[in-house]
Amino acid sequence: MDWNLVLLWLLKSALFFLVFITACAYYTLAERKVAGFIQDRKGPNRAGPLGLLQPLADGIKFLTKEEIFPQNVNKVMYLVAPAISMTCAIMAWAVVPLGGTVMLPEWLAKEIGSPYLDLQIANPDTGILFLFAISSLSVYGIILAGWSSNNKYSLIGGIRATAQMISYELPLGLSVASIVILTGSLKLTDINDAQIGLWNIFKLPGFIAFSVFVVAMFAETNRLPFDLAEAESELVVGFHTEYGAFKFALFFIAEYMNMITMSCVVTILFFGGYHLPFGWLSGSIWQAWAGLGFFALKVLFFAFLFMWVRWTLPRFRYDQLMTIGWKKMIPWAVANILIASVYVGLDGFWKW
Repeated sequence: MDWNLVLLWLLKSALFFLVFITACAYYTLAERKVAGFIQDRKGPNRAGPLGLLQPLADGIKFLTKEEIFPQNVNKVMYLVAPAISMTCAIMAWAVVPLGGTVMLPEWLAKEIGSPYLDLQIANPDTGILFLFAISSLSVYGIILAGWSSNNKYSLIGGIRATAQMISYELPLGLSVASIVILTGSLKLTDINDAQIGLWNIFKLPGFIAFSVFVVAMFAETNRLPFDLAEAESELVVGFHTEYGAFKFALFFIAEYMNMITMSCVVTILFFGGYHLPFGWLSGSIWQAWAGLGFFALKVLFFAFLFMWVRWTLPRFRYDQLMTIGWKKMIPWAVANILIASVYVGLDGFWKW
């Protein structure tokens, strides 16, 4: 076993974790700032210059608050639930490619035996399947939190979340199947590379898949207008009503992690990922770093979209949520698979 490579993998994982956890912390600040702007108020501006230390203050608050256990809860499941949500949110990042291959300094290249470094922790051949398999497991954290809390509001929130996430995983998966047909691979870097000439969003099957994916993305992350699992006006805060302090913080951070992950995925699947348009800087040593910056800009746009929609649209009724999922999204996604198959077949025919 090459221990230098193992050490490099561990260091890369730790670096990715620090970057993403910091991004999540400041994502919460950005959402509060955007909410303040939309509602014509300032938002957090007391902790540090321009409120930039507010995430640190929130983190200290969560860590120092008293841990309270409600009576008659199932303590094992009560504690396992937030751990499941957080673990699934972290593991999903492992296969997300943030950029291409970067050149390493000579001294570091000698240590690891390679002059290049991929801006990705792992790149399995079935990366998109791994990503959605891990994301699907997060529903267990929510349903266990609702069931183990011994609270009717929490239970209703957990049941709602389970039905919602299972329902919208179908159109989400079917929309991704269309992209797999277009690119011929389940590997995220292959899907990314297949868009060098033309992004999937500019192809008819890709545009339909994107439309379905974005709606399902909001439902999968339990965000407005589909936050039926929390629904403050009806269920207090739903499945995590009985959670506080650090346990609540795990659910809170996991939600923002999932939003960032989905922003990365929609960028990779439909908007060319980290590749620069028009072949800019092709062959340059700065191409990978520029691609990383371009990728970050696209991810930031979709991260902003989550906030924009939350503070713009009202919550759907539960029957409307299910109607959209089963009667609108799934038929469109199934039809799009046929459209994608015809598109690929015609494309191959004209090339032949």
